[in-house]
Amino acid sequence: MSTDAPVPLPRKPLRHRFRRLLALSSSVVGAVLVSALGCLLTQASFSVGTFGSRAPPRFGWLCDSVGEKLARLSYDLPFTFRGPVRSEDACIVYLDEKAGHELRQRGSIWDRSLHTQLLQRLTADHARAALFDIVFSEEWPEAKVDDDFAAALKENGHVFLAGAMESDAGAPLATGVRIVAKRVIAPIPLLRRAAAGWGLIEFDPIDGDYGIRRMNTGAETVPSATWRMAEHLGAEETKTPEARAALRWMNYYGPAGSFPSIAYDQALEPGLQPGFFKDRIVFIGGRSTLAGLGFGKDDYRNPYAQVRSGFSTGVEVHLTALLNLLGGEWLTRLDERRELWFALATGLVLGAALPRFRPHIAALIALAATTCIGLFACWIFAHRHLWFAWCVPAFVQVPVALTWAIGARYFLEERRRIALRSAFGHYLSPHIADRIADADFDLNPGGAVVEASVLFTDLEGFTPLAEKLDNPQLVSGILVEYFTQTTKHILGHEGTILNFVGDAVTAVWGAPLADPAHARKAALAACRLHESARISVGGHMLRTRVGLHTGRVLAGNIGSAERFDYAVVGDPVNFASRLEGLNKYLGTNVLVSDVMRQQLGDEFVLRALGDFRVLGRKQSCVIHELLGTTVDAEVGPWFDLFECALTAFRSGDLDSAERFFHETLAAREGDGPAQFYLAHISKLRRAPLPLDWAGVVEFAEK
Repeated sequence: MSTDAPVPLPRKPLRHRFRRLLALSSSVVGAVLVSALGCLLTQASFSVGTFGSRAPPRFGWLCDSVGEKLARLSYDLPFTFRGPVRSEDACIVYLDEKAGHELRQRGSIWDRSLHTQLLQRLTADHARAALFDIVFSEEWPEAKVDDDFAAALKENGHVFLAGAMESDAGAPLATGVRIVAKRVIAPIPLLRRAAAGWGLIEFDPIDGDYGIRRMNTGAETVPSATWRMAEHLGAEETKTPEARAALRWMNYYGPAGSFPSIAYDQALEPGLQPGFFKDRIVFIGGRSTLAGLGFGKDDYRNPYAQVRSGFSTGVEVHLTALLNLLGGEWLTRLDERRELWFALATGLVLGAALPRFRPHIAALIALAATTCIGLFACWIFAHRHLWFAWCVPAFVQVPVALTWAIGARYFLEERRRIALRSAFGHYLSPHIADRIADADFDLNPGGAVVEASVLFTDLEGFTPLAEKLDNPQLVSGILVEYFTQTTKHILGHEGTILNFVGDAVTAVWGAPLADPAHARKAALAACRLHESARISVGGHMLRTRVGLHTGRVLAGNIGSAERFDYAVVGDPVNFASRLEGLNKYLGTNVLVSDVMRQQLGDEFVLRALGDFRVLGRKQSCVIHELLGTTVDAEVGPWFDLFECALTAFRSGDLDSAERFFHETLAAREGDGPAQFYLAHISKLRRAPLPLDWAGVVEFAEK
């Protein structure tokens, strides 16, 4: 194999097809779950879409309650992100406790002569229009006061009065149903005729959190005061009679106190700046401290209360409604069909997609999705005056999809991790097995080309000894002891055991996980094997022979779709096997290729043994003996003598080489490589050396 591409095989085992089926099922179930939940909550938000209405639950009280709260939040949050938009074209004159004290007014009903004075000030300043958020339903005890007030109304010509609705719940019928009758409370006829118009100042519906979100344009027979006023001021929307029935939502301009305001006593002071009310729309009304000026509580939650304290007064809400009508700035909610499609699409996409990503990627996608939904909601709010229940997909569907994705991923990954841990647990150290289980490792048949170090071991003299013992149990005991020690050193240095064949062990470093220190760890394991893996049986000392080589190998699950093993294949594997076999000819324990020697650095002591051409390879290769680390290797004068002998041998000076090899043996009794070369020189003397002599030793056997 010469490419890095994965090796395809025709069919995947059943367990892999089952795993893919589980992954697909998790996406399908996630899509259905998240879509159904989003559509249910979205439709539930429409079932109580007027917020304040207490219609019978369509989807269960809990679901409707959650849908309602999410709809409120969807309406409120864009205001907070947009910030306040202050208007100087209108102002409020408040009847409050301090003003009442200054003007010596007690209770909720003030002297109407004060209203006459205020109207005269508004007329003198050329105010654009005015609205009294007070219901004048009773005549004043002194008729002249009402006459003067009516005259001031008529002189101004742009003042509107307020009416109210009074509910009267009758006794329950036999069926338990209670009939509620409503009647209009209008201003007295004298003032009605003098004013520019009058209308209702009711808030209906009032939401459960006492917020006013839907604009009320009045009852079927009586428009609201703000609608009447908008008609008088030429609002385009009011020119079509049927337009009043349309559903509109309040577009607030800011938190409580955003409109310029002045206390009632200050509005009457002679020292007030001339022209203060010029071209302004003026609303006159009370705060909640003067209970009775309106009907019921006069403080209402507005959208900015999500992050700011304070509630808007009823006067501020009415003024907001009027300015919305005049500027065409009210909000409209998307129709139910489009919102359901949005929730369905969000659920299908996120529910199906997120389980396919790792948790941290899925979390980033979920965060991005929530951000995009929120930005889209703010954009259509600011530029199209539209809103929809976007908190359902953003704060319910996205978290549920992410939770499902993480849970499904955890289930699949845990199954995969267990399978990987089981597959590699007997061949790897626990640490490496856990790393593979945590990594994105593929158990499918196939492989990839990687850089790795391969180790082959063999137990010297074991085969003839096993034949001599003729005792399977004793032979088994020897192998168990040998493999126990071998396994300990290989796994202890983070290697992977590929297989056991007879008394031989094959191991690899750098696969299945890449490891830049694969050569060093393999060499350390070989040193420890040489030091400790010696077994004495019946007086015979058995020692381990090791071959090490580094190169590019094909590593992966090699085999068929029905049966495969994790393995490494390639020329480096074969050459490592040849090196292990050379040990018995050279009388060495650990042989290392020159390629691997170049990666080991100065931590190890190696002896160059010369150029060898082994069976199956056309090119010769320098082979080294691994003597140990610089800490534990014993090197004497023989080391330099052998190097001199090898240099003479390569140059063709066989006499000098022979002499140095003998000196090496004298300095190190029983040195295997020196004995090998002396025997080889004896063979070479039988014929002249070839003209292209380079000191290469050829082996025709394994």
